[in-house]
Amino acid sequence: MRVDEVTDWRDWRPMRLEALADNPIGFGELHADAAARTDEEWAHRWATQHSGPRLLARADDGALLGMAGGFVADSGRRVLFGVYVRPAARGQGVLEALVERVAAWAAPHALHLDVHVDNAPARAAYLRLGFVENGEITPAGGIDGRDLIGMTLPLQVEARSR
Repeated sequence: MRVDEVTDWRDWRPMRLEALADNPIGFGELHADAAARTDEEWAHRWATQHSGPRLLARADDGALLGMAGGFVADSGRRVLFGVYVRPAARGQGVLEALVERVAAWAAPHALHLDVHVDNAPARAAYLRLGFVENGEITPAGGIDGRDLIGMTLPLQVEARSR
């Protein structure tokens, strides 16, 4: 498996659309809205949003396995976003590899994320990777109006052994 930084929105789009279709509550937009976006809109969003890496994980044969990205929030906080691992690739270290790359980008800062209150599998996966719930709740912050729970990967965990 390899994790590559994506430089072209056309490479990111297929996995993003798959992620939105597979997990409707897991992201900040709806599949229908993203699918209806024109190429010009995709290009504009790509150029103007997110100040950090956008990554795709691929199998040795080039098959897409997952995606993740990072950005610096207005507050200066480093944020993990857009995390998705294809169902067939789950439990094979893809999530770990993606998070590790984004955490390395964020260092020496802690890495933060928001997870939907009803997304128990994602919460459990992040807890397993060393994230802790930080007590921050974004009321009605989810795409469906439900709460988001803040999680942080503490600095000492970023250097965890593989």
